[in-house]
Amino acid sequence: MESSQISKTRLRNQAVIELTFAAVLWGFGFVAVVWSLRSMGPLSVSGWRFAIAAAAGFAIMMFSKNLRFQFTRDTIWLAAVPGILLSIMVILQTWGLKYTTATKSSFITVLYVLMVPLIEGFLLKRKLPRSHYLAVIVGLLGMALICNLPNELIGNAENVKNSWNFGDFLTFVCAIAASIHIIWFGLIRDRIGDPFVFNNFQSLWACLPPLLLAFILEPFHLPSWDDNSLFGLLALSLGSSLVAFALQVKAQKILSPSFASLLFLLESPFATLFGLWLLGESLNGFQWTGAALILLATGFATWMGSNDH
Repeated sequence: MESSQISKTRLRNQAVIELTFAAVLWGFGFVAVVWSLRSMGPLSVSGWRFAIAAAAGFAIMMFSKNLRFQFTRDTIWLAAVPGILLSIMVILQTWGLKYTTATKSSFITVLYVLMVPLIEGFLLKRKLPRSHYLAVIVGLLGMALICNLPNELIGNAENVKNSWNFGDFLTFVCAIAASIHIIWFGLIRDRIGDPFVFNNFQSLWACLPPLLLAFILEPFHLPSWDDNSLFGLLALSLGSSLVAFALQVKAQKILSPSFASLLFLLESPFATLFGLWLLGESLNGFQWTGAALILLATGFATWMGSNDH
């Protein structure tokens, strides 16, 4: 019994470390998208990141007997809906990063933490505590501040990327898509076998819509080492898509949804650090306050949600 408890604790600690590492990869992923967009369109970036991730993943599967045995028709179809939802989410986020900053994108995206209970409550006709609606208000206030709306209202707007723009709207819609993806994943997670194999098929489904659309709508450009676009695409494919999403699936089979969501919040601070360091981004006082309010609102909502269960 004691040995079993130690084993569970070890698995939980390992899941925490792995999900934190995934948050680092996702945080860097915002910078990688900005670099990739220097040579390619948003549909091409979204499609190729998942296509390369799937190709690398299936190559690994072919060399592993254990992983090959997890290759089933049920897994293929189980990954279809989350794969398409992931595709929509990433297309919107990548398209948005043509117009907004990596820092703003990361904090707007994380609002999905507040949206998941709202959507679940609407679909399941479940009443939410008033504290969650308060968290939503605080989170939206934080989004207004990080999008520099106060400066715009007084006619002191800064550059377009640092103010409210079309990219911020796309990212907000991306957060809604991310919420639906998480809810769907919660419905099927007990049916998922090996996380790595499942993520490979999820990536395969996710690459199809953007690649088909890119073939019709975008001119083809090869990414280059010179402008970091090739490095960005490889980082997205192997880091954010192949490794990080596989770690997410694995960790969510061990950790509670509320605790996993708290670790997901680390994505935004890491994205901010990478954005300030590698892209030369900056935040004014309003935006720092907005970032803090978003983290406060999402962290509070997650904590309250864990107490409700």
